[in-house]
Amino acid sequence: MRCRRSLSLLICLLVALPSFGWWETGHRTVARIAAAYLNPKTRTRVAQILGVRDTPESVANAMAVASTWPDETKGQSKTGEWHYIDLALQDSRKDIKKRCPDNNCLPARIEIFQKQLAKRTPSGVSDRDALRYLIHFVGDTTQPLHSASNADLGGNCEQIRPVGEAKNLHSLWDGGIVNSLHANDVHLADNLEGYIGRLSSGERRSWAKGDPEKWTWESHTIAQKDIYGRLHIPLQPVVFPKTCGTAPGEIASFRPYIDSVYINDMKPVVRDQLVKGGLRLARMLNETLK
Repeated sequence: MRCRRSLSLLICLLVALPSFGWWETGHRTVARIAAAYLNPKTRTRVAQILGVRDTPESVANAMAVASTWPDETKGQSKTGEWHYIDLALQDSRKDIKKRCPDNNCLPARIEIFQKQLAKRTPSGVSDRDALRYLIHFVGDTTQPLHSASNADLGGNCEQIRPVGEAKNLHSLWDGGIVNSLHANDVHLADNLEGYIGRLSSGERRSWAKGDPEKWTWESHTIAQKDIYGRLHIPLQPVVFPKTCGTAPGEIASFRPYIDSVYINDMKPVVRDQLVKGGLRLARMLNETLK
C-alpha cells in the first residue's frame, strides 16, 4: 500500500513510520546468544543492573525482555532516530558522521551508552536504560535496512506480497525471514548455538570484533548487494523523505518480487547477522562492564 491523495493523512503517516529493527524474535535471539557468552563477572553486573538473580537463565530471560524495551517506548521517548542511520546507497563509509546530526543515530548512540556503562560519561538516562538501549541497538546494527536508504525510509516504502506478517521490504528483513528460521526466540537461540559451536574459534573472534561504525558499514554493504541489488530496486537520488507519501514515485510504485528462492537464499545471511549481533554484544559487555 502506498500513500495517495485519496487516502487519509493518518494512513500515510502510519505507512511512513519506520518499522522495528528485528522484530521481537530477532532481538530476543541476539540477547540470548549474548547472554551465553558473558563471563561470570559481567553476568553478575548485568544481573545487578537489570535487578534479577545472578543465574544464566535469569540473566538470559532478563536480557531478552530488555532487548525489546527501546522499541516499546520509542514513541513516548521520541528516540526513533536512535534506531537507524540513513546512509544513501551512493554514500561511502566516511559519510557515516555526516549522516548522524547531533549524534541522533544508531552507531553514535551505541558509543554513548557504552561509555556510560564503562563509568566514563553519563548520558542522561539510568544505567538500566543505558543497558537496555545497548542490548537493543547492537542488534539493530546487524539488520541491514537500519543502515541503508534509497529514498525509501530503509525499505519501508516498497510494499511486497505478504510474507507472514511482513508487508513491506523493511518488515521482511525485520521479522519475515527471521520467523522463517524459527518464530520462537528460545528455540532459535538454541538452534543458533549449535551453529556457533561448529564455527572455528577464529571465526567466532572475527565475527565478534569491530565497532559500531564498522558494523554499520558491513550492514550497509549487505543491503546494497542482497537487498537493493538482488531485487533490482531502481537507484534513487540522495534524498531522505520523511514519509512514504513524499518518496519518489518510482519507489512508491515499485513492488519487489519476493519468492521462496529469495527467502531461502537470505536465511543464511539473516542467521549470520543474528549470530554476529549476539557475539558482538557479549564482547562489548565483557569489555565494558569490567
